[in-house]
Amino acid sequence: MAKKVRVLQIIDKVGNAGAEVLQRTFAEGLDRTRFDLYVCGLRPRPGSITVPALKALGVPVIVLNQHASYDLPSLLRLVRYIRRHKIDIIHTHLQGADIMGRMAGFATRRPVVSTIHNGLIDLDEEPRHRQLLERWTAHLWCRKLVVVSELLREEVAQWFGFPLSRVLTIANGVDTDRFYRRPDFDRAAVKQALVGGDFPLVTNLARLTPQKGQEYLVKAARVVTLSRPDVRFAVLGEGPLLGDLQEQAVELGVADNFVFAGFRDNVPDILAASDLFVLSSLWEGMPVALLEAMSAGCATVSTDVGGVAQVVRDGVTGLLVPPADAETLALSILRCINDPGLSRRLGEAARAEVVRNYSMRAWVSKWEDLYLHELGIRLASRAEDACGGR
Repeated sequence: MAKKVRVLQIIDKVGNAGAEVLQRTFAEGLDRTRFDLYVCGLRPRPGSITVPALKALGVPVIVLNQHASYDLPSLLRLVRYIRRHKIDIIHTHLQGADIMGRMAGFATRRPVVSTIHNGLIDLDEEPRHRQLLERWTAHLWCRKLVVVSELLREEVAQWFGFPLSRVLTIANGVDTDRFYRRPDFDRAAVKQALVGGDFPLVTNLARLTPQKGQEYLVKAARVVTLSRPDVRFAVLGEGPLLGDLQEQAVELGVADNFVFAGFRDNVPDILAASDLFVLSSLWEGMPVALLEAMSAGCATVSTDVGGVAQVVRDGVTGLLVPPADAETLALSILRCINDPGLSRRLGEAARAEVVRNYSMRAWVSKWEDLYLHELGIRLASRAEDACGGR
């Protein structure tokens, strides 16, 4: 049997957010007869469920315990790991890992590809020196940049100063089987455990950070509950804005309608039990939580940011609203809650869209093809080096 290709995916932290969820999905869908996957986190993430999930799938995970950005001891340890395990190709996620992974690729003469998970806003939010390092290392040592939506491809290419030929689109994927629930699924029991009763349930799944715009969801809830005080909002996620959002809910008189549930390990059940999923983000790439909700057959209301419009066709597979517009968000929530028939049609169309175009195996297969393509170029160059002598 031919030697399997060894892939090392590097990420800042192996945590529980969207990029890390993608790593678990990737591990589940990877063709293990042709590929071996290794995962490296630059820094530890306490409470991660992704690390044990990856290990349960037989994926080796290393955490470097990096103490400072781009410190030499961590880089040297990474280089040794790549050589010891005979890694063939490096795949980086997020800026810290992009920079470290590309330097390690240069030191070990391994090809590197990088996923850019968001668009310009996310890139421009970084300090100037990190932006320069991101561009510089990409130009020197990154074979391909991969964006998660075709809607982001041109702007990312311009930000890096790359020709479009060096920027590919591979939209995110989701395990549609994992989020499927039988018609006899007990939605009421899940709601009871989460919000204390069989209330109309609006769910938001995201980190509690400014990017995710939950402050506008809380403002929208004030409008929604004036006419539908029975609606409950469940916010699933962790982050630095938890206290601020809780205080805002109290100030606006909707604290009794909100459950800030933190991280939950039964997300498929919660999404399947929800009457509506809301994405309130101010910017995105191709949000994994949105694909998960749609895969669960949940009606969605989402801000029209990043690559969202590639998967949500307004009025067909979900409803789109402008970002930072609590009033329009509230009206769209009410439209779905007050019209169960509309919500059902949106949810059914959403699941069909994700099954057709964003399934796990189709997504992983595109990455496998890219790895093989880049390795073919790399292996050819090694053969040339060998012929020329050392």
